[in-house]
Amino acid sequence: MRFLKVTLLFTLLLSLDAHAVELKVRIFSTLNISKTVVTPDTGVYYLLALSSDLKKLDTIYDMIPEDSSRTLYFQQKGKEVLVSRSGEKLGKYAAVYLKSSHPEKEFRVDVNRNGRVYHGNLQVRVFQGYLQLVNIVNMEHYVAGVVESEGGHVDKLEFFKAQAILARTFALKNLEKHKSDGYNLKDDVTSQVYFSKCHYKNKDSILKAVWLTRDTILVTPECEPILGVFHANSGGFTCAANDVWLTSLDYLKTVPDSFSVGVGSYSWTKEVNKESFFKYYASSLGVSNTASLQKDILNFNHSNGRQAYFRYSNKKLKLTRVRSRFKLKSTYFTVEDKGESLILHGKGFGHGVGMAQDGAINMAAKGYDYREILYFYYSDVELEDLKYLIVD
Repeated sequence: MRFLKVTLLFTLLLSLDAHAVELKVRIFSTLNISKTVVTPDTGVYYLLALSSDLKKLDTIYDMIPEDSSRTLYFQQKGKEVLVSRSGEKLGKYAAVYLKSSHPEKEFRVDVNRNGRVYHGNLQVRVFQGYLQLVNIVNMEHYVAGVVESEGGHVDKLEFFKAQAILARTFALKNLEKHKSDGYNLKDDVTSQVYFSKCHYKNKDSILKAVWLTRDTILVTPECEPILGVFHANSGGFTCAANDVWLTSLDYLKTVPDSFSVGVGSYSWTKEVNKESFFKYYASSLGVSNTASLQKDILNFNHSNGRQAYFRYSNKKLKLTRVRSRFKLKSTYFTVEDKGESLILHGKGFGHGVGMAQDGAINMAAKGYDYREILYFYYSDVELEDLKYLIVD
């Protein structure tokens, strides 16, 4: 029997199955939060006071099923959290922890009139001047929430299976990404989008996909979890990892992707200021903004396959920089002169590395299963079960 090897600075609880792995996910992570309202579900909840180093101090309040008012108010007051309930101040604490007596129960969090619902528990503390909200949730509930948030709009079971495996693999690979800040992952695109528990119209299919692929992750031949990145649409060619980032990874290579052509977010156009666009290329390359440079920009195309660089006068400009500067949907574009402006004609949406969601949905619609989808987009990888994980 082969075993997975993952080097972690902390253990994955007492068991090595995904149902037992708890993640700490920072929610509402893009906002500066000074106050929030939390409403637990029915059932028993415990509100615990924590020390500044997040050690349990005491129980603040026991919420029993008979409680008519189940809403709690948390507000940042200096370096402490002010806790209130039904107009009654329960005290100020370095941190608090809302714990459910049952993992299937849920709670609602409202921030700036934006409400979301989560399974698991909630930790609240003041961090860097604002409230930090961390959902403590088991892996499979988290995975279901990610699948729904990232791609739950099209009901395709095999696509949901593939997305679930990638979400689980990404989480395991990045357990220590934000350890210094007191959590594992964020809920935005810098980690994986996780806007709530899985509970919208395709929830039954998503939960089924998560259950059928439970504990399964994608690994290299050396049994290391892969970096399970994905994007919306490849435009017809995926990108290699080093086309976008600094590191080359054997399993993230350029793949011709006919399944993404003509579907979903395949094509786009954007008008940009001509002078600004040409000047950016010139300054980035360290050359003069000449007619020769402008001609090469206008003639640039991807006829020999998707290009990662624009080359001119023995210099090169990485197209990811252009995408970032002009807020483009992808690096896969050509340029048309329209007098006072330029029209960019693009293909694809996202960084282009790994699985293209539109392509994967199309593959599922054509009868491909999740294994074929994953093996199409990732090179030399294998599916493995977390029960064979060894923590070094």
